[in-house]
Order: sequence, then C-alpha cells, then structure tokens
Amino acid sequence: MSTLIYCKNSIAASPYYIEEASLNVYSLEELSYYMLNNVYLLSTKMMSAELCNWIGRELKMPQLSTELMGLVQNNSPLHIFVGHILNANGYASNKEIKDLLGIISTFENKSEAERKKLRADRLIASEKLVDAIYEYETLLSDDVVGDLPRVVEGDVYHNLGVAFARLFFFDEACRCFDEGYKKNQKKQTLFCLLYATRCSGDKTAFDEFVNKYQVSKDDVDEVLKIVSNASSNENIVGFDSAINGLVFSDGNSAESKETIKNVISNWKEEYIKLCRI
Repeated sequence: MSTLIYCKNSIAASPYYIEEASLNVYSLEELSYYMLNNVYLLSTKMMSAELCNWIGRELKMPQLSTELMGLVQNNSPLHIFVGHILNANGYASNKEIKDLLGIISTFENKSEAERKKLRADRLIASEKLVDAIYEYETLLSDDVVGDLPRVVEGDVYHNLGVAFARLFFFDEACRCFDEGYKKNQKKQTLFCLLYATRCSGDKTAFDEFVNKYQVSKDDVDEVLKIVSNASSNENIVGFDSAINGLVFSDGNSAESKETIKNVISNWKEEYIKLCRI
C-alpha cells in the first residue's frame, strides 16, 4: 500500500493474503483500510475460518477471533462480520463505518452477477479503467451473466465500451457498443457507437451502422457536431497549431516545440493514470 497507516494493534509476523486483490495485510488497520477502500470487492468469501484464526494467532486478538468465528458458523450477514472488524480498532470513524456497512447491506443480498456489475461500475467511476475492463469481461464470460436482465447486460457492454474508448481502443469499443445496443436499445449506447466509429476514422463502418440501425439525419448531424466540438478542444487546437508552426518554420520554432512537449506530456500523464491497476 502507498498510504502510511498508523497501527496501534499487533503487527503480524505472517500476513493474511486477500486473494481478490492479490494483497498481503499485516494488521487489523491495514485490513480495515482495504475494506473501506474496496467495498465492492467484499464478499462472503471474506467470512472464513482462515481469517478468524489469523486474527487470533497473528494479531493476538483471541476474543475478536472467537466472535468472528461465531458469526461465520451462524451464517451472519456480511455487514455484521465487517462491522465487528472495523469496530475492533480505531482506524475508521463512526461515520465511515456506518456508510460502509450501509453500502454492504445494499448489495450483499444481490445476485453474484449484480455484485460483480456494481464492483465494475465503481471501478470505472474511480477511473480505474483497466481493472474495470477486467471485471466487465470476467462478468460477461461467466455463466452468472445470464442472471442479469437483457437490458442490464446491454448496459454492461456499454460500460465496457466506454472504458475501451477512453483508452483509445475504438475498434474494441465499437464492438461493445454494438452488442450493447442490440440488448438495451438505448439511444445513449447507439450514439456512443457512432462516436467511437467516427473517432476510429472508419467512415465506411460509420455509414454501415447508420444504415443498419436506421439512424435519422438529425441524429447523425448531432453526432457529427458533438465529435467536431470535441475535436476543437483547446489542447488539441494548440497542438495542431504547434505542429503547423514547426512545419512552416522548418522546425526552428522553440515556442511550438515547447507547446508540443507540454501537450504530449500532459496526455501521457493522464493516459498512465487511466491505465493504473
């Protein structure tokens, strides 16, 4: 973890491995941090005898271990189990605990497919696009996807397409939006399909989708206008002007070079941020 956490309780000699996050934790505070910041990754898999025994053995907290083991044996709700852990140390505030348990209680009774979608939606909202893509693709490849209504499955494809498009994988985005629109029939998904196709530079594919879904002229004009406005972004215009400045000055314009360098640097930093795992 990159965040410094003050631990007032025991530090484990041997860590507890959280498989869902491929993460080792060494203290109750680290475990609390993980739960607070990865709420949609939590599931009843956490309610294991292994975790209970680790808390008793490694953290020297036998009473908490016994209480948690009792909850596991009684098949208690996940939010009760998590609440016991959070309340056993002073890492989280009462409000943070209340908010977290409220979120858990809203999804713990949902189907596995619904929980996976919620986790993926949270990841994409947090701009963890690579993780979101993995979650959506895993959901779509699982048998549990059949538990989702057809419209919701279409929304999953739509969100997957958004993640791909933001990483400039427009061909993959088009396939997702196309599949999504077949299932949810939402105008937003259709428009995103046309945006992605237009951004990919494939005019033939754009025209084919317009004909395939009988898109009206007014809607086509609206799509083209939105794409045109996006292309007029200040950074893009500045970059284009700098390129032209270099071309017409035989590459001797220091100002143009600096502009290009700054724009590329900013784009690079933003892209790396979006690709973080």
